[in-house]
Amino acid sequence: MNLPFLLTAVLALGAGTLHVYTFEVWIWPKLGVECFPPTPFGDASVTRGFYRVVWHFFTVSWLLTLILFGAFAFGSFFPSSGLIVLGLIIYWSLIILVIFVVGALNLEPGQSYIRTMLRAFQWVLVAVMVACMVWGWRQLPQ
Repeated sequence: MNLPFLLTAVLALGAGTLHVYTFEVWIWPKLGVECFPPTPFGDASVTRGFYRVVWHFFTVSWLLTLILFGAFAFGSFFPSSGLIVLGLIIYWSLIILVIFVVGALNLEPGQSYIRTMLRAFQWVLVAVMVACMVWGWRQLPQ
């Protein structure tokens, strides 16, 4: 058994659950149709629906990571599982980079970048998950 991959799966389960809960309980109920503009694709309710769909595209990333690392924790089912893991390491590392870039671009004058990144702790879960991926990837037979 690859313990780091099992930890990655557990972190993906927790983070994915938090991702869904945060949106469905804290964010979505507070986003009325009046919060969205009409677009060429439809009125404000269509734009609101797009927002929800795009949010859950990321939910699918959490779910696929959970499934793959849950499987990889107990054996290599694919001959190229090491490459799949490497691809996911790169994918999630780029997500961390995007979080930091978007965080910097959204700062208002006088706001602290460090304080903002410490308050928005989600990137820490992703960073720990990537660290577990790298740890487990190094344990794979080369």
